[in-house]
Amino acid sequence: MEKILEDLSKLATSTISDAMDKLGIAGTCLSIKPLDYGFRMIGRAFTVKYGPVGTERGTVGDYIDDVKPGEIVVLDNGGRRDCTVWGDILTSVAHQRGIGGTLIDGVCRDTNRSRELAYPIFSVDRFMRTGKDRVQVDGVNVPVSVANIRVRPADIVVGDADGALVIPREIEGKVLQLAQEIEEAEEGIRKAVASGVKLVEARKKFGYHDLQHK
Repeated sequence: MEKILEDLSKLATSTISDAMDKLGIAGTCLSIKPLDYGFRMIGRAFTVKYGPVGTERGTVGDYIDDVKPGEIVVLDNGGRRDCTVWGDILTSVAHQRGIGGTLIDGVCRDTNRSRELAYPIFSVDRFMRTGKDRVQVDGVNVPVSVANIRVRPADIVVGDADGALVIPREIEGKVLQLAQEIEEAEEGIRKAVASGVKLVEARKKFGYHDLQHK
């Protein structure tokens, strides 16, 4: 694993989100939730753009053989809830290949297999109806949108119990630095309170109210 991914993996999405707020960068994916609250994922994005199927039957999951171990599959299905773009077979193949997880602006199905294999999936919801003959792949490794957040190939995707976010690759170092500073300050507050310091005093000492301000 890359050093920056390893360092970010030690931080909660809430802390990373605060750092991005301080930079004025939108990256949190509203309404995207893990299938299991124990799921956590981090890796670089492999993006797939879906659209409504045309006059010919479209492909749904053939891209999976091109995803590298550790990458996160990011699927833009426009938030559609009426048909899935991820299910049992893709989960099994992704797990076997060591893929880091899947982020879907849309729904998935066969969710028990995801839990059985401990393969992390983050999506808007779940629904059993197939996407075959309803959607087709319009682009692979192109910019996509997840919950109105732009995701490009190789951007960093992080997910945990609180949801998922995307870090633009050109500011990933700055985000990490600020997130580590925020985590250090909040740990200082926790330790101070545990030692008997009043919360209001601890927050003032460590600049709590300015941690996420621009």
